[in-house]
Amino acid sequence: MKKACVIFCSLFIIYSCNSNKEKDKPTPVHKEKAVQSAADMELQEWLKGKVWTAENDMAPMSLLKLKPDGSYELKTGNPDTWKIIEGKIELARLTGWPIEKLNDTTFRLYVKPTDKWYTYKQTGSSE
Repeated sequence: MKKACVIFCSLFIIYSCNSNKEKDKPTPVHKEKAVQSAADMELQEWLKGKVWTAENDMAPMSLLKLKPDGSYELKTGNPDTWKIIEGKIELARLTGWPIEKLNDTTFRLYVKPTDKWYTYKQTGSSE
């Protein structure tokens, strides 16, 4: 009985090791590039060329300049590019955060790590 158990366990281990080789092979993932919708482009055009200031001190960016040429600048400097894709603002160093226009001078930004919405008001022009 013990010999049968040892043989069975040995065969099981050998089978498990062989089946893992197939699992270790990576399967190709074809990721489609996100395309801007008409609503995304409209929101992006509305945000362009304006300086936005957060109403809450805990917001991830207290000052955000979205320039007409597609670049942005934070309070700390560091210019880079930005876009609106699938209703989310894509800043180079940030993942896509949902953005929502509240009125002609205000938008709010959902920051996933903090699970909060932050409101930004237009305070000037970056042109």
